[in-house]
Amino acid sequence: REPMAEDETSDQDEAQPADELEVPLTPEERIKELEAALHEVEKEMLYKQAEVQNALAQVTKVRSEGTRYGGMGLARRIVGSVENLERAIDHIDDDDENPISSALRMVHKDLLASLKVEGVEPIEALGLPFDPAKMEAITTVPSTEEYGPGMVVSVLESGWVLRDRVLKVARVVVASE
Repeated sequence: REPMAEDETSDQDEAQPADELEVPLTPEERIKELEAALHEVEKEMLYKQAEVQNALAQVTKVRSEGTRYGGMGLARRIVGSVENLERAIDHIDDDDENPISSALRMVHKDLLASLKVEGVEPIEALGLPFDPAKMEAITTVPSTEEYGPGMVVSVLESGWVLRDRVLKVARVVVASE
């Protein structure tokens, strides 16, 4: 190897000036450094675990709601058919024992029972306080002794719920002040 001239400097000296030379850590300093790194890794791991738990909880919630309310569209369509069947039955005399009349009543009864098993039920409204979450006031009439202010006087169209969710609001007449 050729000796260097005085004005030439080695690449090593340019890379690390004398005041920035790396000083080896003491074992205690190295332990502290590793403990700090471990602490950061533990924090990150806990954060990731929480993210996974939140994601699992969300999936469970979505799956549960899908199972619980997945039939809302079908329930709405069946409710419409039940209401049409009720309109047909309204035109039949109560004492009519015609086989077709009896069959219509039986089908209506079976449909209501099947809907109830699935958690679909009509909204009770008549004589109860007006509930804007489940009812739509079509008009108002003066209150009476029987129906005080804010009470549902009559039901123009039935409302329906699937468990705790409204499928169709009840259209009602409400007593005013």
